[in-house]
Amino acid sequence: MSALSRPWIFVQIPAYCDSELAPTVRSLYARADDPGRLRTVIAWQRAPGEEDLPEDLLQRRGLEILESPAAESRGPNWARHEIQHRYSGEELTLMLDSHMRFEQGWDAAATGMLATASARSGDRTLLTGYLPGFIPRAGARGRRTQPTRIYPLHRQDGVLTRLTSYVLPFWRQLDAPVEAEYLSLHFVLAPGEFNEAVPHDPEIYFFGDEVALGCRAYTHGWTLWHPHRVIGWHAYDRSTRVPHWETHRDWHAAHLSTLDRLRGLFAEDPAYRRLLGRERSVADYERHIMTRLVVR
Repeated sequence: MSALSRPWIFVQIPAYCDSELAPTVRSLYARADDPGRLRTVIAWQRAPGEEDLPEDLLQRRGLEILESPAAESRGPNWARHEIQHRYSGEELTLMLDSHMRFEQGWDAAATGMLATASARSGDRTLLTGYLPGFIPRAGARGRRTQPTRIYPLHRQDGVLTRLTSYVLPFWRQLDAPVEAEYLSLHFVLAPGEFNEAVPHDPEIYFFGDEVALGCRAYTHGWTLWHPHRVIGWHAYDRSTRVPHWETHRDWHAAHLSTLDRLRGLFAEDPAYRRLLGRERSVADYERHIMTRLVVR
């Protein structure tokens, strides 16, 4: 893949009771240099009373909506897994959230960064990051302007479940992406084959999903890179959406099950071996991030 190529991009957006969905999709297309090369699938877990998307978005070529009642949703990674069934061989895939904005020419900038990183580390390369924050309806004044790097943040019962980000050091002096330790599901751009090589695990509820997918990708031989320039923004304030766990009473049982699943995955338990690759081990990933995934 060259930096000048214009590949098809399979865009994946799970949306749960989120009033930012329409502005996100509008920005995605309006700010792309080549919106005609985007094929977008949205898993819209819709609550009663949520407004329809505007007609101009519904009529956009290449946009598909998988609509289901919010009450029947099994969580974010279940939704992402459902979207992946719609992958049909596009050269690239892009995983996003439903509360984002994009810089002008984000598609050319991001694919160019991915091409640069791929030239350094090989074909199994992905670009990922916690994009800087923005405040909906605040305009440019509510947008942070510095790219970030991901770091570990929180454990539960010894399992690393949450990540955070800080400004990427010396980013103004950088002329290329930087190799990363962790993956963010706010933004993942990868060759399309990633959908089949490292599919989402629908049994992981939410907390810990990014740690798990980053580890799994690494064991399959993928190298993670962070953007060195701002290509978009993510709304961290949840005031415009309803988290899944606020409307599903069984969420805590799903979360505890996830913690057990993560322990087994990170211990390379045979029951979870199919989720891991054979290019590298979990121990290799822990050496890469210089952090134990589970401490006792």
